[in-house]
Amino acid sequence: MESNRLRSKIEAYKRTEERAWNNFSSRYTKVALPEFQPYGNRLVQMAELRRGLWVLDVATGPGEPALTAARRVGTHGQVLGIDFSAAMLKTAASRARQAGIRNTQFRRMDAERLKLPDMIFDRVFCRFGLMLMPDAERALAEMYRVLVPSGRVAVAIWGAQPKVNTMGIVREVLVRNHVFKPPPGAPDFFRFGKAGAIERALKIAGFKDIRIERMTVEWVFADPQEFWKAMKQGPSLKRTLARLSSAQRQAIKDEVERRLDRFKRGGKLRIPNEAVLAVGRR
Repeated sequence: MESNRLRSKIEAYKRTEERAWNNFSSRYTKVALPEFQPYGNRLVQMAELRRGLWVLDVATGPGEPALTAARRVGTHGQVLGIDFSAAMLKTAASRARQAGIRNTQFRRMDAERLKLPDMIFDRVFCRFGLMLMPDAERALAEMYRVLVPSGRVAVAIWGAQPKVNTMGIVREVLVRNHVFKPPPGAPDFFRFGKAGAIERALKIAGFKDIRIERMTVEWVFADPQEFWKAMKQGPSLKRTLARLSSAQRQAIKDEVERRLDRFKRGGKLRIPNEAVLAVGRR
């Protein structure tokens, strides 16, 4: 009975997230995608792509790193990007057409239940998707299943909360004000950023020869107001703020902006965010 209740919560969470990411797709492509690109570029390098390979991009969003990978594998290679957000996939397909990239396909699919044959891909990517999945361990097992022997998985997840300053600061303020209430079934966003966590998860899934890099990128904002405007568009914070009074929202905004003072440099906000990049071999 307890297992059924948990599964029900998880499925409800997935439906909620799907709606949220559908609504966020346009904003994500304009704002978040450029911020994430350096991490994705390095992940593609670590995976050692070459021409002719078949690639799966899990939680591709608006098509990254799928489109970057498609350029690397060339016309004899193939890339499939999957996501649970139909709006994201529509954007990904549009971006591929605009760029003239023809060796990509995009399909709606649950990363925890890949509707794909065993041992078909040479590389599997998942950039900033794994930590959002309630059963990430199952998703990793699925990635292992669809890889050919000696194929490689390449994942990017956020580091520990204190080192992911944009999202970390906002969460700290929400917690301090007793308004941080993740929906039932939601996973811990920063759980794989802890030392050794992603290595253990990859090993349990069966991967070996695991290589880890920690990469920090500064996100630059003109001022605290621009930062707040960007952050409050994210699905999680947007959902939280909708439950609060105008006075509470203002108090949280003011506290977040005060905490940003230490990142002011050269007339702008320069906020470092650490990601953990991991590559393993089947």
